[in-house]
Amino acid sequence: MYLILVVLAIVFAYTIRRKSILEKQVNLFKRLLYIEKNPEKYIAEVDKLLMRMQSEKEKNINLIQKTTGLFYSGEFSEAIDILTEQVTKIPPNWQVIYYHNLLLSMYFNGSIEKANEVLDDVRATIDKYYSRDYNKVTIELIYAVSDFYNGNISKCREFFNNLIEAAGNDYRISIGYYFKSKILEMQNKLEDAEDSMEEARNYGHGSFIEKL
Repeated sequence: MYLILVVLAIVFAYTIRRKSILEKQVNLFKRLLYIEKNPEKYIAEVDKLLMRMQSEKEKNINLIQKTTGLFYSGEFSEAIDILTEQVTKIPPNWQVIYYHNLLLSMYFNGSIEKANEVLDDVRATIDKYYSRDYNKVTIELIYAVSDFYNGNISKCREFFNNLIEAAGNDYRISIGYYFKSKILEMQNKLEDAEDSMEEARNYGHGSFIEKL
């Protein structure tokens, strides 16, 4: 009985310590990517994790996290390569982030037909998460970007306008302004388009927006 209690105590202490480490790691990632807006430092920290011994699941999660930094730094081709060549299995509850990084990297990299094919294949999967109220804005963003690149402007215009006001970080705000600018340009509202593009550059300074 005493031995069982000792084992349980060790397991409990390990669980608490691991939870604390993971919380610090998440807070560091958020600070580097969304507060300091430094995707390069974020990627470097993820690379440190990838150099450690870890389970296949942990490695796949860290690879997906790395592609978030690569996407926001504008390294679309590298993000696509990692997601399609190195991630061996998408861990549960990481599908939405995986397909967000993959599909937006494909669309922004000009691989529109390929992105459309992937989206058609995984639509049921991401719609399942949407029906559960899981990461809904991210899923709506995937569809809005797809609509834009497929010429369905009336279906995505309102979303991008709303994204500017409701986005949770500057990168998303930058995306909203970028697509608002492109839509205004299509409407031949060139001065307003340039104003929106300038806002996109301000919010996305040093990131992917400078490579589009």
